[in-house]
Amino acid sequence: MKKASFWKTFFIVCLIVLFFTGVIAAYLQNLSKSLPPVSQLVEYELKMGTKIYDRDGNLVKIFASENRRDVRLSEISDTLKNAFIAIEDANFWNHNGIDFYAILRAVKANLLSRDIAQGASTITQQLARDMFLSRKQTMKRKFKEMLLAFKIERTFSKEQILEMYLNKTYLGGGNYGVESAAQNFFGKSADEITPAESALIARLPQAPTYLNPKTNLETVLKRSKDVLYRMYQLGFITLDTYFEASRDTIKIKQRKQKKEPAGYYFEYIRKHIEENYGTSALYNGDLRVYTPVDYDLTVYADSVLNDKLINFEKKMEYDVKYNDFPADTVDFDTKYVQGGCYAIDPNNGYVRLMIGGRNFNHSKFNRMLQKPGRQPGSAIKPIVYTAALENSFTPATMINDLPLVFIQNDTVFWKPQNYSGKNYGLTPVRTALQHSRNIPTIRIINEISPQEVVKYARRFGIESYLPPVLSLGLGSAIVRPAELITSYSVLANGGEQVDPIYIRRIEDASGEILEQHFPSRTRKINKQLAFMTTDLMRDVVDRGTAAGIRWRGFRLPAAGKTGTTDDFGDAWCIAFTRRLVLGIWVGFDDNISLGEGQAGAYVAVPPWPYIMKRAVHNSSPKDSTGKPIIDEELYEFKKPKGIVTREISNSTGLLAKEFETDTRKEYFISGTEPTIISDSLGYNFGPLGAQDLDKDTLYIHMEDQDWYNK
Repeated sequence: MKKASFWKTFFIVCLIVLFFTGVIAAYLQNLSKSLPPVSQLVEYELKMGTKIYDRDGNLVKIFASENRRDVRLSEISDTLKNAFIAIEDANFWNHNGIDFYAILRAVKANLLSRDIAQGASTITQQLARDMFLSRKQTMKRKFKEMLLAFKIERTFSKEQILEMYLNKTYLGGGNYGVESAAQNFFGKSADEITPAESALIARLPQAPTYLNPKTNLETVLKRSKDVLYRMYQLGFITLDTYFEASRDTIKIKQRKQKKEPAGYYFEYIRKHIEENYGTSALYNGDLRVYTPVDYDLTVYADSVLNDKLINFEKKMEYDVKYNDFPADTVDFDTKYVQGGCYAIDPNNGYVRLMIGGRNFNHSKFNRMLQKPGRQPGSAIKPIVYTAALENSFTPATMINDLPLVFIQNDTVFWKPQNYSGKNYGLTPVRTALQHSRNIPTIRIINEISPQEVVKYARRFGIESYLPPVLSLGLGSAIVRPAELITSYSVLANGGEQVDPIYIRRIEDASGEILEQHFPSRTRKINKQLAFMTTDLMRDVVDRGTAAGIRWRGFRLPAAGKTGTTDDFGDAWCIAFTRRLVLGIWVGFDDNISLGEGQAGAYVAVPPWPYIMKRAVHNSSPKDSTGKPIIDEELYEFKKPKGIVTREISNSTGLLAKEFETDTRKEYFISGTEPTIISDSLGYNFGPLGAQDLDKDTLYIHMEDQDWYNK
């Protein structure tokens, strides 16, 4: 009975094994039909990389495998061939495409470590995967890889397989194949490199981007020691050669890189593609990326910015050696005066220009986008004055600019000053912004509250943390330059915020759209308020701190603001037309002073008019001679309904009396205009109420302020 039961069980087990064997065989046979012909390996060509197009549809950049040189196996040193075999596939010459012993060893190691500690892909499998399959870790892909490896082994000799692998494997830095890597990293042919250099190259397939010897040499050298030891274990090198190679000094060849003005813009796109579609898609996916970048404007702006800052460095007698910076660095602190430009179309959010530093090869750090950011200085004041105009202030409101002393707990804790160190007495709001007076700005913030200013900054798109303090209006917070410059678009397009767009669309090789971005506008303030602040800022450009824009030749309607921090560590000029917002920042990476008195008006303004003139030229139709046809009507800031004009007394801010000569025409949002005619006793103090004009100093106790107690 027991004997019959045994044979019955044995028979059932055999049937089950045969059934699953048949299922697996059928699955593998069906899977095999979907594999590409192995003969394609010989003719295999790398796919094109990602192509970048500018706003006019011109091809301006390709992210691709730019370095590839195929060589015969006889032109590759035995040491280099053995280095790859030692670390990638020690049993290469003996297996038939799959190393089952290596698989069992890897399974054991992975079970012991409870992680994927080892792989077991042979060189033949890696060749199959890299040429025809994805790197996605699935059982289906693994089975395909094994089947294709068997086919390759039956079709080609071991020498042919090794030659194809060594010519086609990706080794980082845009290098495909050992000859390209040897030339690029060491300036030698693949048959000339040393054992130590061979071990380094053989280590690169493990993580070709991370283990780039030009950016991470120490880590690569450390890991290449494992290759040398494995070569010794397998008898590829002697013990003496192992010790000698382990102590060998490796020098990486540094290529002098061509300066790329649009490098920061391209780097933003590169990161986006790599993070969302993968490294393989970036370099081999034949993607097409259509951007709004104005490449001509970028090249021109980079030249102007550098010329102006070189002149500034000479004037300040700074000792700068630009050639001290090697290629392929990612330094943040460059030790010379840095600068950046950012331009966005306020109508649609298209970013036409982004220069994150003076030389992308010296420093990959994008000062326009990346944290920690910079202090905006007075460049944040337009937000303050917008909040003021919606809180009962008008351009004609008079503010007594006199020394301020803030008292907290019976102790003096702040005595702010104007940039000039002087006080100017009764000052209209318009003049206060025009000349960037600090005392009137602080009095406005104290009246409407710092919390109100923060609220408006958020409406303008400022996302960085802004502490609700009185010094906020002087630019004491930290913001990213791009977000500050973009915030001005709310004013430039009549009160609507736009989201920055760096990529219009991405297409794959067949033309299918993978990603597309459309303009998005959200109303943040009404048209009347946007017009009023813009008109105040036109005075800044026409006759205020940014007047250098005018006497340097830019004549079209423009509005803007300069900015300078207390210690002259940051200099700004952000100004706009109806067609473009352009911001320029200048400063040192380590926040040291640009020099006493080196304000935004003297450091950041000079490049602005030249760059904006080029932008206008590029955006305008041309006549038969190539001269731009500029329609000035397209640039005029149009007065919306609900704005009224009144003749105002400059001395009181009230309606001008008959025969008064010191007057001006002033804009008001309907309903906020003064109704009282000026006389010798009255002033337009607005929400500040009666002010003590006979006081030499105004003492403000924090405990008495409503916003402080909240």
